[in-house]
Amino acid sequence: MRAEMDAMLDAYPDTVISSKYYHEIITTGKMMGRSFGWMECPSVTEPIDNRDPKPKRLIGFIRWSSQLQAMHRCCTSETRDCSTCKDGAAHMSWVMVNKRAHIKTTKDLQNWIEVYEMFAKLYRFIPW
Repeated sequence: MRAEMDAMLDAYPDTVISSKYYHEIITTGKMMGRSFGWMECPSVTEPIDNRDPKPKRLIGFIRWSSQLQAMHRCCTSETRDCSTCKDGAAHMSWVMVNKRAHIKTTKDLQNWIEVYEMFAKLYRFIPW
C-alpha cells in the first residue's frame, strides 16, 4: 500500500497532496519510535478525555454528533481499538502536535513541515 501511495505522489506531484513521511506513519502506525493508539491520539474530544497523563493534543477539539447534540469520543468510533485506527486527520494531527520531537535533525523538521503543509492545503488554509 505504501509503495502505491508513494508512486502516486511521485507520478502526480501537482495533483496529489500528501507526503512520503505521512505515508510511512499511516501505514505503519509508528512515528519517532512510538506507536499510534489511545494514549497518543491528539484527536479525542477534550471535555470527555479522561486520559492520564494527557497526551499532546489539539486544543479545544470536539467531535460532535451529526445532530450537534452529543459529543463523540473521536472521529471514528466509540468502540474502535485505537491501535488499528487509520484516521488520516488524526495521524496528521499526531505529527503536528509533536513539533519538538521533529527538530532534532533537518530531515525530521522537513518531514514535520511537509505534513503541516499537507494539512493546510487539504483543509484549504493555504492555496495549492
